[in-house]
Amino acid sequence: MGMDHRCLVLSGRLLDGQDPTAVHERMAAAFGMEMAGFRERVFSRAPLIIRRGLEADAAEAQAAQLRSMGVEADVWPDGERLIWLRRDQQVRGPLPEAALARYAQEGDQWCHDGGQSWFPWTPASTSAEPPPLPAQEAATEADVPPATEPLSEPLLLDAEHGYAPPEPPPLPASTAPPPLRKAFSTAAVFAALFAVLALLWYPLSPVALLLALCTLAYLFQRPLLRGRAVAVVAVLISVGALALWMHKPAATLAAQPYVPRPLEPLSKSAPATVASNQCMAKTAAPKNDEDRFLLTGQRLLTGRAQRKGDTYVAEAAVSVDEQCQPNALQLYVFHNGVFIGTALDTATRLANTKLTDFDLVDDQHLRVTLAECTDKPASCAATTVRQIAVMPGGGGWTLGEMK
Repeated sequence: MGMDHRCLVLSGRLLDGQDPTAVHERMAAAFGMEMAGFRERVFSRAPLIIRRGLEADAAEAQAAQLRSMGVEADVWPDGERLIWLRRDQQVRGPLPEAALARYAQEGDQWCHDGGQSWFPWTPASTSAEPPPLPAQEAATEADVPPATEPLSEPLLLDAEHGYAPPEPPPLPASTAPPPLRKAFSTAAVFAALFAVLALLWYPLSPVALLLALCTLAYLFQRPLLRGRAVAVVAVLISVGALALWMHKPAATLAAQPYVPRPLEPLSKSAPATVASNQCMAKTAAPKNDEDRFLLTGQRLLTGRAQRKGDTYVAEAAVSVDEQCQPNALQLYVFHNGVFIGTALDTATRLANTKLTDFDLVDDQHLRVTLAECTDKPASCAATTVRQIAVMPGGGGWTLGEMK
């Protein structure tokens, strides 16, 4: 089309003081359309060209008619190049290319009619100035004609009046951002692993349960994190481990009546030497059933003993000299009140080996320190440390040396 023709653009903006509903009713009546169809085909696509190929006088007259109904309308030179706007994921237009700066807003994108590439719009994209609105044609409320008054020329969007709006270009496939995948909480994974560890070692179960509950509360306050199901599983596992741990002491704490079981003497001379009334009177006082059990086996208590959990270790003399002084010592190990064995293969003879010290590290580990001695006074030195383990076996608890 030649530059002597004009096009009529509806911006979609209302003039000051106009009621949107009333303006839309007047416009729909003027276009001969239902209200819903008018809003969908015209106002939702504004700004857009509603007439092309008009003489200058006709274009100004129709623009004045639109302004008198309360809307903003502009007249632009009718060139061949058109553009489209994309705003809020909706395509609007078409518009003359020269009118881009007049109608584009911050955040809009635009493309040429028939093109496939969209470009972000910035105020520096174009320097085109909008045409001035004629002051004498500014609408006032008194100029608004009734909705039923016929217009001098119908404003129809169809090919009969010289303009059929082209189809807008398709939106690119990447318009809608892909949904974000929620991150998985590492705290939930750690709580689950700790709960499994508590299932293998029950004393950890209270800490594992507390950790799982804290993780669950943490995740419920953060809906963007995944892992609630894992945290619930961690809670259940921790509760199971705690129940098993609470159940275990019930069986081990059952009262075990004391049953005297004499020990076989370790040497043939022991009964005659140890059993004398004079030496038995010098033994340490028994403190428990384990001590009384040792006394029935003709042992003299030295008073050194340790208890850790269900394990008890006591030192006793298996032979004494004429002054009732121990000359051979042995360590006796009990578990749950039952004698399970001696820590040393043979009793230590003070003449050549001294039982310097022993330490019950926990209920399953005993450390024994021995010193080799000579006939010289004060010649003993700690030279050997033996590690003894208290272990469950097929026939009950037993002792074994750790290498």
